[in-house]
Amino acid sequence: MKLKLDGLEIDPGTFGAETLSGLIQTVERSLAPARVIISMNLDGRPLGQQEEHARAAEGLDTLESLDINTQRVDELVRNTLETLTDYLPRLIEQQDDCVILLQGEDEKQGHTALGRLIDGLLMVSTAWKGIAQTIKIPDYRPEELIPDIQGFNSILHSIAEAQEADDIVRLCDLLQFELGPTLETWLEKAGEIRDLEASHNVS
Repeated sequence: MKLKLDGLEIDPGTFGAETLSGLIQTVERSLAPARVIISMNLDGRPLGQQEEHARAAEGLDTLESLDINTQRVDELVRNTLETLTDYLPRLIEQQDDCVILLQGEDEKQGHTALGRLIDGLLMVSTAWKGIAQTIKIPDYRPEELIPDIQGFNSILHSIAEAQEADDIVRLCDLLQFELGPTLETWLEKAGEIRDLEASHNVS
């Protein structure tokens, strides 16, 4: 099997692994803590988490190629924070639009917009978890920097209950008075962490 790491061909035997999962885990350990894997191509096709799990036990001698792309952790965190600071204002606008649509004549359109909003929220929630796992700023613990995700999950649960009960008044209240302030806090947090991370790298 041909193994490429960031475009450079490497002998797979270097890592002493016999299976696909063993190789990936060994590479991950060798990269930590400075770099992380951001994407992989197996036999010329993108390797997602589901396929990686399904093919974990396959022997390296049955595979043709594995291309692994990595990124520095500090770059990944910085890029993710920049994305959050750009994307969160759009989510805040979407949240406002959902309330207007749900309170208007076309309630169905409001529920459709809410579905798109929730998809975006879940993506941002995942990004926060990734930042928590990778960020390293002196004198700060990750839990001090990352917003309360459990509180957000509770809001999502309440939104789902209000949707199921077709309680539009409750749904709009949750969006406006609970989710809205949460998103504003997330935007502030993203800006604060971005500035802290930038000042740390400068110093």
